[in-house]
Amino acid sequence: MNATCAPEDHLEHEHPPLKPEQLQRAARMGAAMGEPGRLTLLALLLQGRHCVSELTLETGESTSLVSQRLKVLTDAELLHRAREGKHVYYSLVDDHVRILVRNLLSHAADDH
Repeated sequence: MNATCAPEDHLEHEHPPLKPEQLQRAARMGAAMGEPGRLTLLALLLQGRHCVSELTLETGESTSLVSQRLKVLTDAELLHRAREGKHVYYSLVDDHVRILVRNLLSHAADDH
């Protein structure tokens, strides 16, 4: 059995150009989302902004671990960080991230 095909067997495809910086940024975002603990934080933040202590209570994890995970997500440009008095609040950076997290969780819940 020959696995090769002739060029005339292919459909025409038009691919938009992808910049290396765009691919690096997207890969960084995907890697940050690819750990269950960080994905849990993203899922909690779908409900609205939370401070670190709220996320610590909701996950049952240490403040140190939650803070480390939040730093990774913030560095990957998935979260917005805002200080208000002694509290630091985190929220999803925009609707693109909200849609991405919702779709990812929805797709994972489907039996294929």
